[in-house]
Amino acid sequence: MNLAHHIAVVLGTAPTPQPDHVTAAGQAANQATDSNTGTAADVLTAIGPTGMLLLLLIAAFVLYVVSLSLHPNAKCGRCKGAGRHHGSIFSYAQRPCSSCKGRGIQPRLGRKLFFKES
Repeated sequence: MNLAHHIAVVLGTAPTPQPDHVTAAGQAANQATDSNTGTAADVLTAIGPTGMLLLLLIAAFVLYVVSLSLHPNAKCGRCKGAGRHHGSIFSYAQRPCSSCKGRGIQPRLGRKLFFKES
């Protein structure tokens, strides 16, 4: 092939030895492949900053709900997880914590809001 033919092929003006329906099918396959290979940068550009913020908030909420299901209780804030209070005058005297009823744990706030228990 000569130089003029190479330039014509690059510019797309050269005649193709394939029939038109084969060429059209090949071009459609190439376009389908190109549209399916979006990178993460393309996706981020498409959703914009508001969409990204929304995705991050949804992901944080899902992680919080998973955390609630794995660890539904927290230490009692009043007795610090001991389950009992010591007397102020007689420090050896003890009584069960009135907040957690002596268990030392309380349900987390999210558990009370999202997983209502009877």
